[in-house]
Amino acid sequence: MFRGFRATPGPRGRVDYQFMWLLRRPMRAVFDPRRRVLTFAALFPGAGTSKDMSRGLKSLVGSRAKKDQPAHKRIDARRARVSSAIRQGDLSLSVHIRGENHEYAVRRVLNLINELFLSLHDEYPDYLIERFGLSTE
Repeated sequence: MFRGFRATPGPRGRVDYQFMWLLRRPMRAVFDPRRRVLTFAALFPGAGTSKDMSRGLKSLVGSRAKKDQPAHKRIDARRARVSSAIRQGDLSLSVHIRGENHEYAVRRVLNLINELFLSLHDEYPDYLIERFGLSTE
């Protein structure tokens, strides 16, 4: 459930979204309507400093386009394409929306983000404690 949702117009038609979800600090996403891309910049700060962690996160993101994924996890490349990148040590996530599939793309990328956090909780809880202030319990 989102809390504190805010959409702010930005330069060149972009929209900056801020909301509370999963964390105690606001999450941020920027939608560029000309490129049809929704980007979660620095979604995982400092993730690039751990090659194993960043490789695992990027692998999970890349796997979602594969046909062997269950239908509820798979991201149909005809409707949306998700990519991740390490920039200045932070992992960012982007979804490129194809056609009029905005709702589909947003729903799938949010499900993926939730899954990424669950994966980190299982495999790298110290990262979540250090970077996001999550409880040790």
